[in-house]
This record gives sequence, C-alpha cells and structure tokens, in this order.
Amino acid sequence: MEEIIKIKATRTKPLKELTPLLGSLGFTKVNYTKEKLIVEKVESEDLSGKPYLFYRIELAPRSILIRYLLPSPERRLSRSLEMGLLSLNLFRIISKHYDVSVSSVYPFYYALLTSLSESLEKEKLQTISELNTLKSRHVSLEKKYKDLVRSSEQNARILVETERKNEELENKIKKMEGMDDEVLQERLFEWIKTHDGEINIYDFGKINSLPIGRVEEGLNMLIKNGYIKRRS
Repeated sequence: MEEIIKIKATRTKPLKELTPLLGSLGFTKVNYTKEKLIVEKVESEDLSGKPYLFYRIELAPRSILIRYLLPSPERRLSRSLEMGLLSLNLFRIISKHYDVSVSSVYPFYYALLTSLSESLEKEKLQTISELNTLKSRHVSLEKKYKDLVRSSEQNARILVETERKNEELENKIKKMEGMDDEVLQERLFEWIKTHDGEINIYDFGKINSLPIGRVEEGLNMLIKNGYIKRRS
C-alpha cells in the first residue's frame, strides 16, 4: 500500500548543488532532470528482489511529494512517524532552495501527532488495566499463600499430636506385651488362689494393664501345663 505526503512549496534556487548532498545520504537512486529532482531509497526487498519497503522524494518546482510503502495497516503509525522525521530532515536540507507552505504540512503532522497521542493513551489505559490485573492476582496469590501457611501450621500441629498419641499407644502396647508368659502365669495362679479358685478376666486385665486376649492366653497355658482345671 502506497501513501503520499503532498507539500506545497516554491523552489527559490536551482537544485544542482543539492544533487551531491542528497546522494551522500544513502539514497539508492538520484535522478535529476530540468524540472524535477527525484531521490529514492529501497529499504528492503522480497525474495525475488522486488522492493518491499521504500520511499521516494520528488522535488518539483511548486511541490514536494514523498511517496512511501506501508507494509501493513498495523504499522501505519510507526511508518508515518518515520516519514515525518524524514520530511523534517528534508526541510532542513532544502531550506535554502524552497519556501515550504506550513498549511500544507499541517494536516499530515496533525494527524500523526493525534494518532500518536491516541496510541499513547490507549497504551496507558492498557498498562493501567494490566497493572490492576496484576494487583488482583497478587492479592489472590497472597491470600492463597497465607491459607497454605495456616494449613501447613495446622497440619504440623495435627502431625505432632498424632505422633504423640502414637507414641503413647506404642508405650502402652509395650507395657501390655512386656509381661512374659512365666510372669503372667504366676500372677494368674496367685490371683486364682487368693480368689477361691475364681478369676474375673476383665478385672485382672484392668489391674495388670493387659488385654483380655492376653489374659486368656495365660489361662490356657496354666490349663495346658496342669496347674489349674476349668470348672464344668
């Protein structure tokens, strides 16, 4: 897509002396005729060698044309800014050879500055929106972090309490299982002897901190070893 900046300007001096000056600025092509000086710069080419990005300046007796390619609509602002800077530099170079009409330049620069201002405002609003989003995300993450810390502390307390209870149970089991068979039989036999040949296994187990199953094991050992007999 080609864009054109048309500027009203009146030539006041011949352009011959401008030719070497413009040629030294890196233009790809400089063409001077009796009425017009044309300079062109190819900025990039496609794979086939066809100019993909370029601009051309035509210096006529009563006008100046700046033609340039716009690579895409999305790059209109940046490309216009490049050409705006180019035209300002051009005006500086040709200031002794042309009287430039400010009114003809005004629309281009007004549109350029307006677009630039709108773009900056849009970027500002977008930045504010992104900042607010980041703040909200930060608050959310901070809350999740605090919840995790509280949960971790609670889990740590539960773990400590569980370990304590587990240790108590282990000690109790060890205590229960700590009475060997011989001692158990002796205590059972002594109990039966002092209780007129009877035993309440629940009372015995409670007093000696033994499970009922362990008391029954001891009684069976006494019976098998012939120390006591089961009443019919």
